Amino acid sequence: MINVIGLGPGNENYITKLGENLIENSDVLIGGKRNLETIKDFKGKKIVLGSNLKEIVEYINNNIEKKISVIASGDPSIYGISKYLSENIDTKNLNIISGISSLQYIFSKIYVDMNDLYITSSHGKVPDFDYILSHKKVCMVTDSKIGPHKISKEILNRNLKRTIVVGENLSYDNERITIGSPEDILNIEDFDMNVVVILDEK
Repeated sequence: MINVIGLGPGNENYITKLGENLIENSDVLIGGKRNLETIKDFKGKKIVLGSNLKEIVEYINNNIEKKISVIASGDPSIYGISKYLSENIDTKNLNIISGISSLQYIFSKIYVDMNDLYITSSHGKVPDFDYILSHKKVCMVTDSKIGPHKISKEILNRNLKRTIVVGENLSYDNERITIGSPEDILNIEDFDMNVVVILDEK
């Protein structure tokens, strides 16, 4: 059985007990370099996951009898690795373990419910901002190209009133959560790894 395990937003205390137990009993652990470094006491084989997705899938399919765990930040089903794996590995061999996503985490920190939330991402694509900004409550997983500044500009270009929440390095010691108007966000020079929440002004 191949386990696909969400590690939570970053801090190791957010890994579920089930995820911890499956990792501990695995023969092979596959994940990004940073994620693998968080699993300090693992005694089995570690394989770094990067742009080598096809090779990883080939390895898994050739070693299906082993206890393999693929680890990922957040929840692997929210813009994560589980989509690719479920399309390329027989799902009868897959066991997906949800983790706490950065989206869930940031909403808990700002005391806003996630009901009727529109979830999207700017990774590797040009977002349809007309559609995105038609929603009252949005959470966007960002990348280095389209992040808080670009989102703020798109809001201002449409003369909309929105509150923006930027969550950086969520759950880590250097976590920062910034809440403000698009103008406020544009006055901040730079942001680290982040997710952005867009809310209608109340």
